[in-house]
Amino acid sequence: MKAGPIEIGRLLQQRQRFCVPIYQRHYVWTRTKQWEPLWNDIRTKAIECLAGRQRRFLIKAVIPTHIDGGNDTRSRVPAFQVIDGQQRLTTFQIFLAAARDYARAAGFEATAEQISAYLLNDKANLMEDKEVEIYKVWPTQYDRQLFVDIIEGDLKALRRKYSQFFYARRDKVYDYSTVPPLLGGYGYFYERIQHAVETDDLDDEFTEAPEIEETAEGENAADREREIKLDSIWKALVEEFKIVEITLEEGDDAQVIFETLNERGEPLLAADLVRNNIFYRADAANEKAEQLFSAHWKSFEHPFWNGEEKQGRYKKPRIEFFLANFIAGQIGGEVNLTKLFSEYKSFTKTRRYPSVSAELKELERYGAIYRQLIEREANTPLAQFSRKLQPWDVTTVYPLVLRIWADDEMENSEKAACLTMLLSFIVRRTICGLTNKNYNKFFLSVVSHLKETGWTPQGLAEFLLSQKAETTRFPRDEEFEQKWLSSPSYTVLQPARTRAVLEEIERKKRTKFHETSELAPHLTVEHILPQEWEEHWPLPDGTTPDSDQLTNAWFASEDDTVIGAIVRRQRLKENFGNLTLLTSPLNSSVSHGPFPAKRAALQEHSLLVLNREVTQKEKWDESTITKRSAALFSQAKALWKLPNAATS
Repeated sequence: MKAGPIEIGRLLQQRQRFCVPIYQRHYVWTRTKQWEPLWNDIRTKAIECLAGRQRRFLIKAVIPTHIDGGNDTRSRVPAFQVIDGQQRLTTFQIFLAAARDYARAAGFEATAEQISAYLLNDKANLMEDKEVEIYKVWPTQYDRQLFVDIIEGDLKALRRKYSQFFYARRDKVYDYSTVPPLLGGYGYFYERIQHAVETDDLDDEFTEAPEIEETAEGENAADREREIKLDSIWKALVEEFKIVEITLEEGDDAQVIFETLNERGEPLLAADLVRNNIFYRADAANEKAEQLFSAHWKSFEHPFWNGEEKQGRYKKPRIEFFLANFIAGQIGGEVNLTKLFSEYKSFTKTRRYPSVSAELKELERYGAIYRQLIEREANTPLAQFSRKLQPWDVTTVYPLVLRIWADDEMENSEKAACLTMLLSFIVRRTICGLTNKNYNKFFLSVVSHLKETGWTPQGLAEFLLSQKAETTRFPRDEEFEQKWLSSPSYTVLQPARTRAVLEEIERKKRTKFHETSELAPHLTVEHILPQEWEEHWPLPDGTTPDSDQLTNAWFASEDDTVIGAIVRRQRLKENFGNLTLLTSPLNSSVSHGPFPAKRAALQEHSLLVLNREVTQKEKWDESTITKRSAALFSQAKALWKLPNAATS
């Protein structure tokens, strides 16, 4: 291995190519994290140069490179595979392209030609494949066309081709996250360069430079001043900044060096390290890495996988949660998300895939399942399960769900039956007020058990029903009913989960004679007997409690006294028997009113079966609530039922 500092300009002036392997991540640098700090460094160095201060080189990056079939012959430009540093190299290129294009727009053709020497290789007549070898940096396929357009074109040409990313009447790229990062970076640097050259951004220091006189060719002082400013900017990068170039020789392990640099410093996502490791092994096994990438990994390049989501206390890109859930589901054990790359390497060593191709095919298959689970859009039992699971926020079940849905032995109907059991388990336990703190370990223990006994609905049912611990037991019908009838359900579940329960009951109540099974979006939970009931809702004996009685009820129990009646009402008003669904405007209009007015509004405006049943009541009190709660439980028991193998 050879390593040493080298000026960026000297690196880019050499007739050579830096090729980014197809499996490396595409360009992801952003304004806040990378472009602005780089620009500030360049601007600072440009000011120093204009002021005639002593030049000091800055070590800016580490870029290990690995020779990749590049033979230094007359018919081919020497090529290097970029193991690390492609983000920096690409950024240097788009910065220089922006500087070149501004030079052309300003009429500084000689400067533009100088800058081009750092973007394109010369001696095209000696190239075997001019369309490729002319570029000093050759990015991944994902970025390639836009990169070529930036290097080959100019600002106006880019605006014509990518007009959707430009302001309508200006040669200016949107500063939005929807703009491709390569184009966003180019636009940012062009704007910064233009501002620095055409304003007094550098003038405080520029005045210290020698006075500029009009040239013999008639070039005025203002133009010459702008050209000097421009030269100070782009030359600051190529002359004043150094990087450390590490060139690997035969026998050096590029992947080990790559992992050491990136896993310990963590500039890359764990998923990037996993991907690079996979295709490094594919190359080593002569498995045609590029073909495998296109066939089985390309789907993971979709923006869906970069989207961040939160599971537990972690907020990560989806692909990292997928990999963690995939590994956990395969081994039936916990995975440390903060050491995901190490976890994946350990997993592949024990899993012993017959080939990298087999490994990728399995990842691809499970990735499709995971995406359906997260997107929740398909009309499949898996997506339907995920939609129903969402309000309960139990993502720890994902490894088990992945294994169930990927099983080759079960029919889809059997898989759906397993998912129904899991949902019933989660919903019943939550309504019964049981903890979910041990779910991560418990669901993985289910995986381990089914790996040994076989993936069948019967096996899952027997295991779930065999649990006796408070943290894992499956509530039987008697407990479920008792909690349903007596608990202040709205307080226990909170609005989102209460709404989910009522929506499922509403759908179950609908028959083939109803126009649709779909519900209006954004329904809200309404307390029929309102939470603030004192004004319009006297107690069953006709009395209206005073403030002291209401206060004392907070510390009392239910009994035959007025205060005991208040305690009972406060509990029952939060029970499912007193809850229904309304649109937000209707909810607001009837919220605290008396029952006759509320019933009339429901009769006039609501089409829900739940509400039609409410309007059939002449009065609404504790007795009505209790009876309705029991009626609703018959629906709940059928929706979230105990498995058929139940032995109460």
